[in-house]
Amino acid sequence: MNPTQTPIELKAGDVVYFMGIGGTGMASVAGLAQEAGYKVIGSDANIYPPMSTMLENLGIAVRTPYSPENILTSGAQLVVVANALSRNHVELEAMLGSGIPYTSFPAFLGDYFLGHRKSIVVAGTHGKTTTTSLLAHVLVQLGWDPGYLIGGIPRTLPRSFALGKGPLFAIEGDEYDTAFFDKDSKFLHYRPRYVILNNIEFDHADIFPSLEAIEAQFTKLLARVDDPARILANVDDPGVVKLLGQLQLTHKVTRVATRGETADASVRLLSLAPPTEGRDAAWTLRIQVAGQAPLTLRTQLAGPHNAANICQILACLWQISQQKDAPQWEPRALEDAIASFTGVKRRLDRLSSAADVEVFEDFAHHPTAVKAVIESMRTLYPSRRLIVAFEPKNATSRRNVFMHEFAASLGLADRVLIGPCPVDLRIPGDQRMNTEVMAHLIGERAQAFADNEELLESLVREARANDAIVFMSSGSFSGIQYRIGDRLANRLPNQSC
Repeated sequence: MNPTQTPIELKAGDVVYFMGIGGTGMASVAGLAQEAGYKVIGSDANIYPPMSTMLENLGIAVRTPYSPENILTSGAQLVVVANALSRNHVELEAMLGSGIPYTSFPAFLGDYFLGHRKSIVVAGTHGKTTTTSLLAHVLVQLGWDPGYLIGGIPRTLPRSFALGKGPLFAIEGDEYDTAFFDKDSKFLHYRPRYVILNNIEFDHADIFPSLEAIEAQFTKLLARVDDPARILANVDDPGVVKLLGQLQLTHKVTRVATRGETADASVRLLSLAPPTEGRDAAWTLRIQVAGQAPLTLRTQLAGPHNAANICQILACLWQISQQKDAPQWEPRALEDAIASFTGVKRRLDRLSSAADVEVFEDFAHHPTAVKAVIESMRTLYPSRRLIVAFEPKNATSRRNVFMHEFAASLGLADRVLIGPCPVDLRIPGDQRMNTEVMAHLIGERAQAFADNEELLESLVREARANDAIVFMSSGSFSGIQYRIGDRLANRLPNQSC
């Protein structure tokens, strides 16, 4: 049986069932569906915070564990299937045998929420969550009442989604595949009016065999934008430059020089000044927008990669303002909006400060992101010894495809502690990440651990005053990052602060 090709008509009160509701994207879309007036229920196994907490606060019933009865007694008019589920799943098979119409959450978004909106799709290998969060925050602060959907937890928004009443809808455009029945990228369902194209690198080695396969998906996305000028392209990124050249779009898009390297770009970073030492101080940017006096902005977001995200947002606002009957923005309002954004959870979050040891966590799970975080920490804390604890958790980092690149990026730290890599039997043995080998590539400053608790014990023993520790993982790291502060305070109580 195939998913519904023509969207079925739904009315307020109809039951929409989310199978695999606990994922960040699924839970947020479920919240949108409830806000739109549908009755939402769902199912999952081992659901945990923050999504479990959000669903509970929304009053959305979650049936667990998976069972055929969950779906067969739901009264659902439509089932939305998570991309993590595949054939032979007990509840999925019951659904397929029932004849209930089903779809994916990207298609559900496109069919029921984005068709009448001006969708701003934030795409690229890195920076999607932060850029989408900041964009949504800015649009809200400017009074434009946008809809938005974000694959993370913004600190300055009430939650990761909103229906909004304005014409604009900001959405994080993931290039990962859509569902077991649709192997194209999620973002191809989002009906883009605008696309922010941050960067393009190889990633998601579990589903893409090559960079060219990823480029093919981005090619399809850009083809869906009817006016290339509404593609906000980072022309200081080699991957973006390559793709635009292949598509003969180089001088048709809105060019954004996020590092200031392209002199004739419509939006260009002129300068970036770091703060004095300390996480809470602001970075200062000067950005030139076509036809306007340079803007001076202050931001709590650290590093050149976040300066690039801000440049992209300014380009998007500028391009929106060029459209007929578009809302305008005042520089002072924009300055206030940028300055008031405090970031996204798990993006260089400071967790504790004890015994004069600063502890952070970050979601970084790609060598380029790891490098950017370490370089930002070096700028923020030039006098501290930098210790990085890294957990290879996601589908790509569990493979050895980036082993040398990870070693080079992690090697920028003074000390590297590598957590265990989960054994994934679906990955051939000769393609699995070997953390001992990666530690050897880094050298004597690195050590691999078979257990996260052992890693924690080692960190507590060797940490000393004036250290900065960053935990990097797309997973939970067994929660050790949240426990180390108390352990350090108990070990050196007279120096805790």
